[in-house]
Amino acid sequence: GLYPDRHDGFNAARRNKFLMNEACESAGLRVVRQKMCETLEEALDFASELGVRNREDDGDADILESSELFDDNTRGEGGQENELHMPSNNGLLGAATNDHTDGSSLGKRYCVVKPSRGVASDDVHLCPDLDSVQTAFTRIKSSSVFGSMHGEKHDKVLVQEFAAGTEYAIDIVSKAGHHKVAALWRYDKRPANGASFVYHATELVDADTDVGRAICEYVMDALNALNVHWGISHNEVIVDAEGPRLVEVNLRQHNTDFAPLTSACIGYNALDMLLAAYLGDAEEFPPNSEHKRLDWDSLPDLPVTRAYGAIVHLVSHSEGILIGLNIPALEDIEQMESVLAMELYPHYTAIGEHIEKTVDIRTDSGWLHIMNDDPVKFKAEYDRVVDLMPHMFLVDEGENDREGGADRDKSENSRTLGDDESSTGEEAGSP
Repeated sequence: GLYPDRHDGFNAARRNKFLMNEACESAGLRVVRQKMCETLEEALDFASELGVRNREDDGDADILESSELFDDNTRGEGGQENELHMPSNNGLLGAATNDHTDGSSLGKRYCVVKPSRGVASDDVHLCPDLDSVQTAFTRIKSSSVFGSMHGEKHDKVLVQEFAAGTEYAIDIVSKAGHHKVAALWRYDKRPANGASFVYHATELVDADTDVGRAICEYVMDALNALNVHWGISHNEVIVDAEGPRLVEVNLRQHNTDFAPLTSACIGYNALDMLLAAYLGDAEEFPPNSEHKRLDWDSLPDLPVTRAYGAIVHLVSHSEGILIGLNIPALEDIEQMESVLAMELYPHYTAIGEHIEKTVDIRTDSGWLHIMNDDPVKFKAEYDRVVDLMPHMFLVDEGENDREGGADRDKSENSRTLGDDESSTGEEAGSP
């Protein structure tokens, strides 16, 4: 069995974000400044230490509540200098969209207020002023602890420094303390629909570059600090001019249908690696299964891509009652050479239902897998998809306004995609 020989036991720091950062800092890793605050006064004092100030005008506290908390305003080593030369893939998408900053260039500082234990972006607040810190603290304090079986409530609230930079996700599989990177991803996040950092793409990049190695070595050190020796992990860091800083370690798989894309772009995927780590030393295997198994020892510690690939998050720019889909725009996307698979979520194809604008990953309207070995075409088609996103949906706002494309009287271009009109794969979910 897997327990106890291939089980890491239990460690509270793997689930508690405050303890996680403390463990990594104790191991000599660079982390954000943070404090567990029992009272509102403590939270406001620490936010002030981080440079957060009172708002300059009146109005309600402005809290950004989403998983889009981290900016992409700096880019990794090499930028796009090597974009025509595989396999030096540092990423191509979103380089022109990261001019928005965390506000520091305007003399503004933010902090993050969140529970020490949670899931996804639930109750995670990016606070630009002390009023919003107070609102966030009040909302979290005494709320239910995620996963609690006995009704526990949060008696403290975590306040952290906001880390600006480029956000990466690192999928790793570990076997007896030997960590191997399954995939390195870079996020393209940009302002949309009033939210500052909305996912547009999760892009595969090479791990065996200067920036890639620095990121992956940092995350491996973080796993060691948390005594992780076995299993799969999905980790996130922010990279600025001084290097990586931890967002979080998640001891689970990347919550998206990554396997088809990484298999195509890298040659294997994290799930097959996990089987190799746990079961690859077995004395017997099913007959005729050699071609289905990975040899752990032959896998590199740091993968490189053999094609450009990304998960594209379809961003809805429309809100109201759905009266139709912009079929020409959607067909334009489907017919692109780079598009391998596409899905609109059912809610966004249900005529007569109310749809909303995308402000975080939970309100994505669908997804694409894109891949191409031509970097110019890969980026051009991605940019075209982003240009078409505001025109995908036709809605009735009640005042004869039509967002998302043509007017209602052009209904010949507005119909629900049938099974014969859409190329769908498994749900992409949340990275």
